[in-house]
Amino acid sequence: MKKRLLLIISVILLVSACEKPAHYRAVLSLWSHYERAEKEGNNVNPYLISVLAGSLADKGQKLKETREYISWYFEHMNYPDASGLTGSIYDYHIDPGGAEKPSGAYDSADSYAATFLLLLEKYSAATGDFSLIRKNWEKVQDCVYVIVALQDEDGLTRAVPYSDAKYLMDNCEAYAGILAYQRLCSALGKEREECFDAAADAIKEGIRLNFFDAATGLYCWGISGGVKSGPGTDVYPDRFAQIFPFLFGLSDDSGPLKKLIANPGKKIVAFPLEQRIIIGEAAFRLNLPAAKELKP
Repeated sequence: MKKRLLLIISVILLVSACEKPAHYRAVLSLWSHYERAEKEGNNVNPYLISVLAGSLADKGQKLKETREYISWYFEHMNYPDASGLTGSIYDYHIDPGGAEKPSGAYDSADSYAATFLLLLEKYSAATGDFSLIRKNWEKVQDCVYVIVALQDEDGLTRAVPYSDAKYLMDNCEAYAGILAYQRLCSALGKEREECFDAAADAIKEGIRLNFFDAATGLYCWGISGGVKSGPGTDVYPDRFAQIFPFLFGLSDDSGPLKKLIANPGKKIVAFPLEQRIIIGEAAFRLNLPAAKELKP
């Protein structure tokens, strides 16, 4: 009897081990693109994965793995997190065997939610598959709620709920993420909510009033404690941040992008992968040769 019980337990554990790694293998497969460049191990940052997966989806690549990652993201959203924010997601460590551990923190809750919404739109455009989005629609809504929950009276979003720090890059992504959500509503035949259009407009106006420096025609890259940082001459974050308004539809000025590509300060191939992807996507808009070199 005891041997039979042990055999049953062993079979259950074996089946569990076979089933569990499906999502994890997909996440690690996507992460390996970044890991090979950064060599940081499997400390998975959902922002980076969403940016990478979105770029791959644009090219029709790794779509199966991206679908698995989307499932993984939905399953790991916080309800709520340590700050009381619902719909956020932590960074994770995932080892090759599938064991995972949440860090209990995120770098920027607004950008994590926004880039995931952008990924959902890119994935559905590449595959025509809305089934996963339909199945998890309430969680999709929770992603846009994260952005709005972090939005202040000046229209700008805070990166995290426990700090007043606001960043140009995050707010550009938040603006685009809200609009991606609205387009998903339209694609699924759901009513487009005016409050989210108003939230996006408020971010746009907040960027113009708080980040844009009319004297230089450039943007500061961050505001914390009422103090603005930049614009400066450093490649990151100063010059890199300047391409975000153009990339995410908040500005028609492509000058900062052209200047960054013409004089990057270091070889662009030496930039972190997610930065190369973002520069590449912006360059693609202008049909610049750099676009082919920079996208994964």
